Amino acid sequence: MCITHLKNSMIMLFFFTLVIVLLGCTGQESESKQENESKVDTEEAINNNEDDEEGEDNRDKENFNEEDSDPLKNLIERAPEEPTTFDEIISYPVGPLAGNGDITGEEPIMEIEEKAAFVKEVLPSIEEEENEEYIDQWWRAFRYIFSEEYPDPRQILEEINFTHFGNAELEDDRFQFKDQVNVLLILDVSGSMANEVNGKSMLEMAKESILNFSSDLPEEANVGVRVYGHEGSNKRETQEKSCQATELIYDFQPSNTTDIEAVLEPLAPTGWTPIGLSLEKAKEDFELFPGENNTNLVYIVSDGVETCEGDPVAAAQELAESDIQSIVNVIGFNVGIEGQAQLREIAETGGGIYTNAGDEEELKEALGQGEALIKRWKDWKNGERFNVYEQREEQKLALLKERSSWYNLIEDEASNHRMVLRHLFHEENYISRTAYDYMYSKQWDKRDFYFEIRDTEIEELKEEVEKNYETQLEKINEEYEETVNDD
Repeated sequence: MCITHLKNSMIMLFFFTLVIVLLGCTGQESESKQENESKVDTEEAINNNEDDEEGEDNRDKENFNEEDSDPLKNLIERAPEEPTTFDEIISYPVGPLAGNGDITGEEPIMEIEEKAAFVKEVLPSIEEEENEEYIDQWWRAFRYIFSEEYPDPRQILEEINFTHFGNAELEDDRFQFKDQVNVLLILDVSGSMANEVNGKSMLEMAKESILNFSSDLPEEANVGVRVYGHEGSNKRETQEKSCQATELIYDFQPSNTTDIEAVLEPLAPTGWTPIGLSLEKAKEDFELFPGENNTNLVYIVSDGVETCEGDPVAAAQELAESDIQSIVNVIGFNVGIEGQAQLREIAETGGGIYTNAGDEEELKEALGQGEALIKRWKDWKNGERFNVYEQREEQKLALLKERSSWYNLIEDEASNHRMVLRHLFHEENYISRTAYDYMYSKQWDKRDFYFEIRDTEIEELKEEVEKNYETQLEKINEEYEETVNDD
């Protein structure tokens, strides 16, 4: 009886786990979504129905957009290069017909004839005399049209780094639970947040998601709200003023939904995007909460990247490496592929996780992962611990789900490629025999390559999970033996 008690005590004392699954609920990005430095020009067009000559050079190029709102214009010349590495597969842009596969698609799914008709609208026919270089360009555009968004199974590895959040044995102090948790929400109020998704402005969705988040926080946690882009306008003449505008509108304190709603309600999508400056000011916000006694979390909700010549990556790194020891997480709200790259880098440099959210439901779910973390902190304060074996099984299950997800996406893409190519050749005579044979072979090569990449990554992660489990189990046994011998 004594031994059992001691064993349980040591397990609880040294190994409590917290799985932060801020895997982004990877929603489909809106094909007309606009971002980056050029999003300001887009905002001017939306809000003022006008363009200036200076803005022409900075048009949004998300989904390879050029000078108009058609993301598929001149697609054959602008199609993305085929990915050759795992990182390139993850960052490869999502095609306009994604989600139209028999396995992962949702009803109603387009018929083969409809898919072929779509291809014919955006890609020219191929005559027999066309050379291989042109056919390869056509293939790259064709495969992009059906490209799916692949989840990053390496997030499971990132999860392992967060798994023992609260363990005093961790070398990185940021991942040790402290007496107090403080959460700073940084909200983008720039002009492009006026864009609508499903008939509702993105800013309104973000406000409601923040209120939902704050209403579920434990009363022991502090929350603060900082905004940027809420002053000036998105015009060039007010850029300097807007780029200096970032404000802590709700100072750190236990969450009061009524008060937070009162400060959020008057905000309207207005100006530019000073993410770097906002992170610099966040360091001042946390001034009274040193990392020695506080777990400090940042959640940025943004629909685009820095447009004010700041350096948000450097600011996130400085914030994370300071005595505040913060963890900077980023939620990209309806962000295109180019914007995701910078926002992901901000999160990685800040020690946090990047999550995509394509609509209001996914945004709430992404913030919900933060709520789960903070509730785990409360559980930790109450003495609750999690068994390392259960943790390992959860991670193994997550890897199996990722493997299965990749299988479904790969097979859906391959099926779409084969069926549409057959229809275009046999039924429509839209492409030549040479082109058909070439691209039919290419789709098999692409399918096999994706499976090879998937299997390699999953196996490496499984080994890491097992290694982590064995290490933690060894520590538990050592502590247990020491306790028994001392007794």
